[in-house]
Amino acid sequence: MSDVNALADRLFDTILDRYPVDASLMGFDLDHESLVDHSEEADHRYRVRLHEIRAAAERLEPANLSERITVGIVLHEVSTQSDEIDGRQIESTISANIRTTVPGTLAFLPRLPVDTPERQAGYLKRLRGIDGFFATMIMRHRKGFADGRTPVKHLVEQAVALLDGHLENLSAFDVVEGAREAIDEVLRPAVENYRAFLLDEALPLGRDTEHPGLCWLPGGDAVYRMAIRTHTTEDLDPEVLHATGIRLIEDLKREFAQYGDDVFGSIRNDPAFRHSNAEEMLAAARTAVAKAEAAAPQWFRTMPDDVCAIKEAPPAVPAHVPPHYFPASEDGSRPGTYFVNTKEPQNRLKIEDEATAYHEAVPGHHFEYSKAALLKDVPVVRRKSPISAFGEGWALYCERLADEMGLYSSDESRLGMLTMDAMRAGRLVVDTGLHAKGWSRQQAIDYLVENTPMGLMQIESEVDRYLGEPGQALAYVVGRLKFQELRAKAEEALGAAFDIRDFHEVVLGHGRLTLGLLDHVVTTWIAER
Repeated sequence: MSDVNALADRLFDTILDRYPVDASLMGFDLDHESLVDHSEEADHRYRVRLHEIRAAAERLEPANLSERITVGIVLHEVSTQSDEIDGRQIESTISANIRTTVPGTLAFLPRLPVDTPERQAGYLKRLRGIDGFFATMIMRHRKGFADGRTPVKHLVEQAVALLDGHLENLSAFDVVEGAREAIDEVLRPAVENYRAFLLDEALPLGRDTEHPGLCWLPGGDAVYRMAIRTHTTEDLDPEVLHATGIRLIEDLKREFAQYGDDVFGSIRNDPAFRHSNAEEMLAAARTAVAKAEAAAPQWFRTMPDDVCAIKEAPPAVPAHVPPHYFPASEDGSRPGTYFVNTKEPQNRLKIEDEATAYHEAVPGHHFEYSKAALLKDVPVVRRKSPISAFGEGWALYCERLADEMGLYSSDESRLGMLTMDAMRAGRLVVDTGLHAKGWSRQQAIDYLVENTPMGLMQIESEVDRYLGEPGQALAYVVGRLKFQELRAKAEEALGAAFDIRDFHEVVLGHGRLTLGLLDHVVTTWIAER
């Protein structure tokens, strides 16, 4: 094994050791007993290990393109992991967003693999360790509050409501023998204690909806620039991102115009655009995925070995969480799965079914993850690196690619594609508006009401998502624009020799990449052709 690959494996082992729950979810047979230690002491130990890896990476001399990519991914991961520690967002972030610490832990614990006696025993130890997890979270929140890093009041209220939902549905955690006792003796009291802390200490200190963004916190502007780098892989100016979003929104308005003057009102207010039951939602997902699978060979050279499974989201997943993809586990115990959230179907637009399936499943996340799984000759960190701009950028690119592939079955479904496109373009405007320009929550809501056809409930949920995880929403459009830019560059350079199947093979053939590395890979490929 080369020194480059050995260091990459060392980094990935360090990450798995730091995040044992993620390791279990991914299907690695490692520590099945521990929860993540979010203490400052654990952060310090992790930062020291990351610093050592960075120093080692900077001394390496990569011998070829693959090694240059690997070193680039190592340095990116070290940087983003370090920024997460230094940004200290864990101290002020209290929300119902499943991508944040407490909601994510509660949502994913019942989804851990428990298919062996060792994993079953480990699951019980994790349940019995949940009181320590919450005690550490309370300690971190108190430290942040003392330093002026306070939460957003209405997000705290939503977090309390989320905890209430879990307390009413603790049976979702009863997945192995003996879990009921751990739930009653440890999990319930721990959740109730954290809930009381939110009400008694966090809520009174909460910022109002006039001051919800990072820019209102000490050092918030710098923390937001860290978040932009983490999620887009580039040091982008919030003002430029904001202006890009406005431009894209104006372009989309011209596309919407072909569907009539009051298309926004029709989408928002006509019940015919919304689902009525879970079976209808699942059937729509299966139909869209099957259609995409049939057309894919004309657009891709590599087909996944396994089809994308389609299932209802588990009971522990709250109703506000959108449909989402879960990649196959490393040990083969779980296939790549598109989870359709069938709770509250009346709040889901039918016209978005196809675009969502092409984004989350085929050819979006399922093709990307399946292709990465075949890359056995590259370090695991390149297959598993959580680079949002690449993964979400690819999936958003696939929503428009599906239009080229002729997959949208009606004008209404294509209108759904535009609706989702407008939401993502609006994210550039609103995320930067909230966290860099000091917008109020209502300003963000008003902008999306005026410039997208999303319903008010969905808009409010979206805005709160951006507040709960600054910068992540930027990844979609920033990544998509890079894929489109590089495709146009390849088409112009190669002319009649350009084959879309080859382009897709190249962009998916190296694992997850930063946008700079993606540019380098495609530019190198063009030059070689």
